[in-house]
This record gives sequence, structure tokens and C-alpha cells, in this order.
Amino acid sequence: MKKVILFITILFSVILLSSCKEEPKNYSASFFDYMDTFIAINIVADNDDEAARHFNKIREIYSKYHDLSTGYEPLATNSPFLTNIYHINQTVNQTIEIDIELYELLEVAEQYKVLTQGYFDISIGKIVDIWKAIILEEQNGYLFSDIPAEIYQQVIEQLEAIEVVENPYTLSSLDGKYYIRINHEDVKLDLGAISKGVATEKVYEYLINEGIEYYSISAGSSSISVGKNINRDTKQFHVSLANPVRTGADDRTYGILKISDTSITTSANYEQYALYQGLRYHHIVSPKTKMPMHYYHSVTILGADSGFLDALSTALFSMPPEVFQAWLNQHQNEYPVEIVRFNYDTTISTFLNTSIFEDLR
Repeated sequence: MKKVILFITILFSVILLSSCKEEPKNYSASFFDYMDTFIAINIVADNDDEAARHFNKIREIYSKYHDLSTGYEPLATNSPFLTNIYHINQTVNQTIEIDIELYELLEVAEQYKVLTQGYFDISIGKIVDIWKAIILEEQNGYLFSDIPAEIYQQVIEQLEAIEVVENPYTLSSLDGKYYIRINHEDVKLDLGAISKGVATEKVYEYLINEGIEYYSISAGSSSISVGKNINRDTKQFHVSLANPVRTGADDRTYGILKISDTSITTSANYEQYALYQGLRYHHIVSPKTKMPMHYYHSVTILGADSGFLDALSTALFSMPPEVFQAWLNQHQNEYPVEIVRFNYDTTISTFLNTSIFEDLR
């Protein structure tokens, strides 16, 4: 009898404890202060305190990579970091010490430059700035319709005066310290095409290490990483692809990707551009020509490592179709990426293996 009473007591205690445990639920957070974009995070956590802890860590990651990679402002006087891209760009032909995180970011950027045959190049910031200035003027209403021919010609003359340097900077390390030297006055480092992706990848790694299975990270519309979707039986997220040539309210998207446990990055010309003779001149500039190219309206890449996808989408966007295809033929087995490409003639090309793409047009 005592054994029966003891068993019933233990069983009742287990039931009582189980009923008191909180069920996991969805939590969301948004950040506006980093990477010049709106960042939205959704996770499934056991309780409020756990969710708050994760969001604080995620904020720290984006804050760190924003501070290190920004080219628009110096570090705060109380910053824990040695220097940032803004300061580096002011110190040509000088060797300066940098933090290991920034060193690793610059090092991987060099690797991607080699991998993409020079189509990804963070050293052409002065060239990118020229095009951004024209785009800003157009968007602020100073230019109407197409860029005037005389202004376009001025831009071409400015570009001709800037050299794309073969060895733009030198990285070195000694006794656990890390250094960079800008090697030419025409070099200006711009990490806008990789830093957001790298930060998003660091957030992904943190969530996985914390055992979080259900999550989504959206660093703007261009850099997304998702786990499993707790709200669907398929565990998939349905990611809409923005239509870059929409003409009405009913064609805002041209397709949907149904995915889980992957990252997506898009490079596109439809958010920042100015027109000249009917063509879009945007902020994604080819290091080969110093010009925005007109092969595609958008290139969306799926795969692992948001930092790699960020750099690769930028590189592929400037590649002519035959170079694009040759790169895939050579590297797609080694780097298993999948691609949906919205071409300039409004056709769609897909390079998919397992991902599901639904064409909505």
C-alpha cells in the first residue's frame, strides 16, 4: 500500500510540475540602428527572460559589426574597438592596428574577390560613392526623369580619373595583433556588400549554438536566414520575391520561395537607382567597368553562410550571363548555392536543386 501511495504521489508531482511549465512561444524584436537597414528577428523561446537574453546578444552582434564596418562615422570615444573602416579610409599609406573581427572580415573579403575573379571588390568605394551621389540627387528631386547628358558625362570623367587598384590594401599580423595598410589614394573600403551578411551569419551561429530551432532573421529585404517555421505543418517559410518592374498594386511580387533551414540574399536594382536613356544606374558597381551593369534586375541566392551569399550575389549581379554560367559550372558543386534570377528583359532564370519556387506572374 505504501508503494502505491508513493507512486501516486510521485505521479501527481510530475503532473503538477508539467502543468506549471510555460509553453514555448513566439517572440519578436526589431532594430533600426545598425547596417543602415531595418532588422527583424523572430524566435521561439521558453519564456520572456530567455527571449530577452537572446535579443540582447543579437543586438550586440549587429552593433559590433556596424561599428567596425561603417564608413560614415568614426567610433565613439568610449568604443571598445581599436578603429573602424571610416578611420582606415582616412589613413592611406599607414599601417594601423585593427581588431581581429575586422581583420577576419577583410581577410574573407579578399578570399571572395579571388573566388569571384575580381567581381567582388570592397576597395572601389570612391567609384560607388559617385553613383550613390547621382542616385541621391535623383531621389531628392534635383534631377527629373533621365540624368541629363552633361551630368552623365561628368560622372564618366570622374570615373576615368579613379584607378581600380590591383593590391588595394595589405593585411598582416604579428604577436597576436592585426594590421592593415591602404596602399593607394584611390582606394576606399566599402563593406556594405558583406558586413550585414557576416553579422547575420554570426547571429545564425549564435542561435544554433543556443539550440534554437524555430527562428527567422531579416536584415532588410536583402539578407534573410531562417530555421523552421513553427506555424506551418511543412515547417517552411514562404518568402516573397519583390517584382523589380512592377507597374501596379497587384504585382508587388513575382514569385515565392518555400524554404527552411537556409539563408537568402538578394542583390537588385529596384530600390536605389537613377535613369539614363531608359536604363537604371544603381549602386551595385562592376569593378571591371566602374559602371552599374544592366544584365539583371535582381539575383536571389539561397545557401549556407549569409556573408558568403551577400558577397556572391553582388559579384554575380555584375557578371555577364556567359561569365555567370561559367562560374556556376565551375563552382556550384563546391559551393551548393541555388539561384533565382530576374533578367533585364523580364524573363526569369532558375538554378535550383531542392528549393521550391512558385512563379506568380
